[in-house]
Order: sequence, then C-alpha cells, then structure tokens
Amino acid sequence: MAPGMEWRAAADWPIPSTLIEWHLTSNGVMQSDPAETSSEFQYQYDPKDPVPTVGGQNFLADAGPYDQREVEQRDDVLLFTSESLQEPLEVTGRIRAKLYVSTSAPDTDFTAKLTDVYPDGRSIHVVDGVMRLRYHKGDTAPVEIVSGEIYEIDIDLGSTSWIFNRNHQLRLAISSSNSPRFEPNPNTGSDDWRSLLTIKANQKVFVGGDYPSRIILPIVEEGSSVNEWKVLD
Repeated sequence: MAPGMEWRAAADWPIPSTLIEWHLTSNGVMQSDPAETSSEFQYQYDPKDPVPTVGGQNFLADAGPYDQREVEQRDDVLLFTSESLQEPLEVTGRIRAKLYVSTSAPDTDFTAKLTDVYPDGRSIHVVDGVMRLRYHKGDTAPVEIVSGEIYEIDIDLGSTSWIFNRNHQLRLAISSSNSPRFEPNPNTGSDDWRSLLTIKANQKVFVGGDYPSRIILPIVEEGSSVNEWKVLD
C-alpha cells in the first residue's frame, strides 16, 4: 500500500519542513542541482483556445486528482519531470514556482501545475496556480509590461500534504491558461472586462544559468514532528 492515506491534524500551520528547490533544465528535467547553462522554451498562447481545466480545486466543475495526460500533450504546455524517486517523498505546506519569463503581449498570464507521475504514466493533479504578469510585483502594484523583457515571477500553487511514492516522478507543467478555473487573459492589457478583443502571445520560459527557474517544495523528513500529528479516524 502507498504511504500516507490517512487524515492528520496539527495545532499550527505550516508544520516544520525544509524548503527544497527543484530546478528546471534545458532537457525538460527537474533536478536538485541548478543547471549551469541558460536556455529557453517558447510556445504561443491563444486566449480563444485555452488549456482546459481537468480536475483540481473547482466549485462548479469536476474536481479532484484527475489525470492530466491529455492536456499535457498540447503545444502550449511545457513539461519538466524529475527522475523516479528512490524513496517516498512527503510534501506538506505551501508550494511556489519561481520562473523567468517573457511575452510579446502588453499583458498575459503564466500558470504552473504540479503533478504526481505514476509508474504507469498517469499524471495526477496535486496543486496549481496562476500569475498575471503585470501584477508580478503585487496585486496593488500593476506595472507596464515591455515586450521581450525577462521578468522573474513567483506563482503561488497553494498548499497540500502529499506523499510521492517510491518509483513515482514529480512533474511541473507550465502554460498560460487553465480555463475555466482561471479566466483566460486576453493579452491586451485592457481593464475593460466587457471587451471581446484578444491577441495571441508568444511566450518564453528561461531556465538555468542566470535564470534559475525552479519549484520550491516544503519537504517533511521521515521521523520529524509531522509524525506526531494526531491521526483522525
């Protein structure tokens, strides 16, 4: 049986953990060591053809840990996958993705989704998040976006308590839409929500070297205080 599979409670949140960075590399791998060489990935985001939401944290649609393989095949989704785990890995706490990106549009979104890849190939949704580029310095501090300029962004994927089992892999999927969970950004930079105008955006994600794009995971070591949590019936 897989480890975990139980409800637990703690008096305080977040629980003690160690923040571990998994870096994105030019060959589509997530690894613990930073990549020395810089490289870039690109795709085109069309607001009229957004990546569809499949499971996850939804109120008005099917929710939960759905398999993401179908949407991962799209040309506007970038995938970064770890090597198979030799031992179970517990991730408990808030997860963030720090990315270096650019766009051709006056404004756009970047999304990140963490999945658990099973040995049979299933890619199961864990958490996801989105960042509107002009608000990358804060919700109350919109900035003008310059076409082609590289920005460092911090995407909040929310919190989880998940154990990635032995022989599983971690995967980070990066795109610019996840609809209808997040309303597609029209890429125009307009504040007029009534406008139907949209434009396509040429997106780039930079990794390695001077652009250490990465995901930051709160890792709970075996034998730590998490094992003193109260197990709920």
